[in-house]
Amino acid sequence: MAVKTQDAAGYYIWEAAGKPVVVHLHLNVVDHLLAVVLRGLGALPKRGAEVGGLLIGTIEAGDVSIVRVEDFEPVDCEYTRGPSYLFTDADRGIFEAACERWRPCDQRPAYAVGYYRSHTRDGMSLTPEDLKLVDRYFPSPGSIALLVKPFRTKLSMAGFFFRESGVFPQKTPLEFPFRRSDLAGEEPPPLPENGTAPQPQEVLAPVAAPERPAAIAPVWQPIPAFAQTLAPKPPSRNALWIPLSFVFLLVGLALGLALASARGLGVGRAGIPNLSLGLSVTQSDENINVKWDRRAVAIRQAQRGTIEIQDGGETVSRSLDASELQNGSLIYRNTSNTVTFRLIVYPAARVSVTETAEWHR
Repeated sequence: MAVKTQDAAGYYIWEAAGKPVVVHLHLNVVDHLLAVVLRGLGALPKRGAEVGGLLIGTIEAGDVSIVRVEDFEPVDCEYTRGPSYLFTDADRGIFEAACERWRPCDQRPAYAVGYYRSHTRDGMSLTPEDLKLVDRYFPSPGSIALLVKPFRTKLSMAGFFFRESGVFPQKTPLEFPFRRSDLAGEEPPPLPENGTAPQPQEVLAPVAAPERPAAIAPVWQPIPAFAQTLAPKPPSRNALWIPLSFVFLLVGLALGLALASARGLGVGRAGIPNLSLGLSVTQSDENINVKWDRRAVAIRQAQRGTIEIQDGGETVSRSLDASELQNGSLIYRNTSNTVTFRLIVYPAARVSVTETAEWHR
């Protein structure tokens, strides 16, 4: 069935012919949930990490139930069983607590109407673990499940699931493109004029996050770090690696001197702080080996940082904590002939030091 948004401005109407459930999916949910899903995909090479949580909205019961999805709340997973979204006993307790918070009540109109999960495995179907979860925590006949299958280089797809004759089928009756522009023929709304862009450590996918619906605002948690590798796609084995010179972007003299005074940064004989990060890129088999000087003053002082990677037309960003900065390297597998690496560290409040390196094939 063709995608449609008529009769409900700001929503995508998911409707499969002859089925007892119609879903009105808010387009802002598509924008924000896709960002979270892609952030999980970028956390690991190859498959990426699956993410999941609750769908928030309302259910209008009837011969054909109308489920309105107005928002979502991510629920963390410890990933002790690999990158799949599979629960330990502790994870299950966190999920139960989230379900309890979003039980229907008179004080608010919205509640948990179902479950979502990104699907980085083969195919597009609910697993036995999914079926046990929805049967236990979402017994209502109108409850739904949503799978989102993300891709690094092509359009992500999704599908809703619901009970038929009291049972969730493993496969969705209708897959649909999970992107606002394909569902509504429009781009995500921009940030408000007085809004602020996401913090560097919160952006791990090239998706801009527009305004969320005002009624509900769950807090998104960062995806756990699984490895020192970000990997959109392997290049060819015969690629020629040509490391290029890197460009230093330093803070100004006055700011540097103030930082040196406040934080004890080393100052050279010319009175200019030594803020080089020593960022470099070299060939390592099929990967790009990205290194920085962990003995650099700014690195030693920093409690956090960000590595931004522009690979062709795609940008991936990952936050780094103090221990990861002290590790001094990561491995990246590119998808294009030109890759730019930008390391940002924060040695003091409201102070950042940035260094950039480029690679061309």
